[in-house]
Amino acid sequence: MVVSDQFSTLKKEFEPKTLNNKFATQAMAELQVYINLTSRYRVFDKSGKLPYSVAFGLCRRSSNDKDSRYLRLSAKNSILDVPYALCQGLLSLRENDIEVDIGQLKSTDGNEPYLTIPCPVVRTGNWRNNLSIYYYYIPPDSDLGRVFKSGKKYHIQNKSGGDLGGDYIYVDDLGQVSQPGESQKLITSKAHGGARFTVVECLPWPPEIQTKMYMHKTEDNSPVLEITVMNNGNGPITVQTRYRQRFLTPNNPLQQNEEVPNLDPHPRIIDPKTPAPGSTIQVFDMATGQVVRETRKPGPCDGAANPQDLRPKLETLTTLRPGQPLVRHVDVSNMLSKLPDGKYGLRMEPRGMWWCKSDIEDFAAAGEDRVPHDKLETAIPPFILESKDVVTVQVENGTVK
Repeated sequence: MVVSDQFSTLKKEFEPKTLNNKFATQAMAELQVYINLTSRYRVFDKSGKLPYSVAFGLCRRSSNDKDSRYLRLSAKNSILDVPYALCQGLLSLRENDIEVDIGQLKSTDGNEPYLTIPCPVVRTGNWRNNLSIYYYYIPPDSDLGRVFKSGKKYHIQNKSGGDLGGDYIYVDDLGQVSQPGESQKLITSKAHGGARFTVVECLPWPPEIQTKMYMHKTEDNSPVLEITVMNNGNGPITVQTRYRQRFLTPNNPLQQNEEVPNLDPHPRIIDPKTPAPGSTIQVFDMATGQVVRETRKPGPCDGAANPQDLRPKLETLTTLRPGQPLVRHVDVSNMLSKLPDGKYGLRMEPRGMWWCKSDIEDFAAAGEDRVPHDKLETAIPPFILESKDVVTVQVENGTVK
């Protein structure tokens, strides 16, 4: 990725000036920046199929920071440049709680060239939900990626009062660029969080599943959406179709984390309950593209917040067997009955499910009422139930023609 020309133009201006007295360090003005960091995922996949990033959240929250301009921090040679920051002591790396001396590392190409941080003056709402987010991707075949050993646990963290490094500029609302004061220095006001992760050679992934949607009418002329799921793999896969789901999800430093539809505890559309739930079906106007019926948004998880037994009960599971289509029907009459006349499209919003490569009948035969302990793995990517199909319907006088 090419660094902005603004940084190239002002490169010389960014070079630190030498103060000709012994009190130079003490006299330097310090601009404090709050930093929170975490792991995008709690595992580092050496195969690279699940990308790993260190997620930074930066915020200007000092009461002395009255500058209304945006601060644009160059990622190169700053704390955001993880290999550089580790080499320069801006960040530390611990392996199984023992600090690692990593020597010299090359930085990774392809990351964003800078991060823009707004001023506190114009910020509204809780500052913890107004962090500027930066992701530093670490490829497994990079210098730093090769440091990580399978089976080991790592922790990357920063230091309170530490230097942020890097060059930075100010940008106003009109896009005009200006340099900071020659003695101004960025430091960490508070070190919070840390990127913790476990290294694995590779992650298990669910087999290929095909999900198709069709529209037909019942004997009483009610419009029904038919969902057909086919397991194209070599063996059975058992999925959890309702309640709290446990699998790998993305993280970021915000207090109010991003919405993850995968974690929706509501029943999935293939849940064996009758009638089949249609909460993940979205309806939109084919002429305008405007959504006229939203899906049901994820809500509070059902069940205890911290149950003693994390294993899903068998009653929440469904097995998809190779070559045996699983068919569910969703009555969409109520979804469409109050819509104005017109042509509409129906599509499925993806939802994640916990899964394992086994058959629920084997669990029941062993006398279990839950998933066996040896089958419960939560550091796995979710099984994503989704379909690319869009079913079109013509609505007239509240009915489907």
